[in-house]
Amino acid sequence: MSPPRTSPLTEKTDPDSPPRVRLFVMEGPDRGRSILFEGGTLVVGTLPSCQLVLTDDTVSRQHLSLELLGPRARVRDLGSRNGTRYLGARVEVVEVPLGAIVSLGRTQLALLPADVEPERFSERTELAGLLGRSLAMRRLFAEIERVAPVDVPVLIQGETGSGKEGIARALHALSGRTGALRAFDCGSVPPGLLPGMLFGHARGAFTGAVADTPGAVEAAHEGTLFLDEVAELPLELQPAFLRVLETGRFSRLGETRERQVRFRLVAATHRDLAAAMKKGTFRPDLYHRLASIVLRAPPLRERLDDIPLLAEHFARSLGASLPLSPASLATLSAYHWPGNVRELRNAVERTLTLGAEAALPELAPPGGAKEDFHATRERVLLAFERSYLEALLARHRGSASAAAREAGLARSYFYRLLKTHGLVPGRGKG
Repeated sequence: MSPPRTSPLTEKTDPDSPPRVRLFVMEGPDRGRSILFEGGTLVVGTLPSCQLVLTDDTVSRQHLSLELLGPRARVRDLGSRNGTRYLGARVEVVEVPLGAIVSLGRTQLALLPADVEPERFSERTELAGLLGRSLAMRRLFAEIERVAPVDVPVLIQGETGSGKEGIARALHALSGRTGALRAFDCGSVPPGLLPGMLFGHARGAFTGAVADTPGAVEAAHEGTLFLDEVAELPLELQPAFLRVLETGRFSRLGETRERQVRFRLVAATHRDLAAAMKKGTFRPDLYHRLASIVLRAPPLRERLDDIPLLAEHFARSLGASLPLSPASLATLSAYHWPGNVRELRNAVERTLTLGAEAALPELAPPGGAKEDFHATRERVLLAFERSYLEALLARHRGSASAAAREAGLARSYFYRLLKTHGLVPGRGKG
């Protein structure tokens, strides 16, 4: 069924709000320096006359300029000796969204919305096995560092493949707990077997129970229990699990005596637990216990700056002797990745064998033509932008106003993007 038709192209649009951006040095000799940019053109370099003056000796005297374009900024390299890079590619002129990170020499410069506090971002680009230099991941790193030592449950929400188990492992690694992390996937076990696998069973508890066997709860003693896909926990089993969280006591299947256990719970789901609670498939008391602290695993489309970093990491882990080509990185950086980090790893494996165009055939150049890096990057970025807009409109049943709000864009600018790509709100393609 097609989404309902709307006619927002004829309605009055809001004017673009006055642009205000905070430039924040994420990495480099001047790390921590920031400046508020409220319009016009700003020059970054080492000359005292620049609006943002850096001491990095790999930055040119006048390295780059910035010009605000509503919710985006035009970055122009001013003939610097070491170049300006965005998403791992050297650029001369590029338009970037707020939240982007631009590299110049050893310096990484973030373009933050003016009301975002830089203190909310970690300085790390790696945390206990997690990789990320994007603002989304650095914000997550800061949250992990803050909550890891706290002895309360954590709920991780995020799409399939977005790295929820990696976040759980980072929380455990930074918690200081002496026990191990035990991962248990509620969605991979038949409901009838869940009680025994979660709480353990005594010998003779059921046919085939030939020995006393501890469950995941007991195995996590003094450590962390990672309960993946917690929304799949059967309703009839939820009271027993809630009791373990509240008292630390449980019984193995087929036993009457109670056992004592201590662990930190980290639960994860790609489902909306609040909605499940309202439908009656998830207990409100268990939900509120799990959601003491909620962390969000950002989807890969919200952390484009991380794709070259992750792709190179996966390539090395798969035994690649040479780095991925610039054209391959450009193609990977432009795809929308519905399967997130897990899909990226699989695509890198195919890229190493077949090439990026075979790994992602929908982004191959028309007619099998050969392209240089800049042409490839421009084409795949346009393909990504169109795909992103179509997905937004579909998710909001054709409402451009709702889609623009989710994207963080002024409606008038959002409409111009739709017109550029021949998209009509309510229908998708024009």
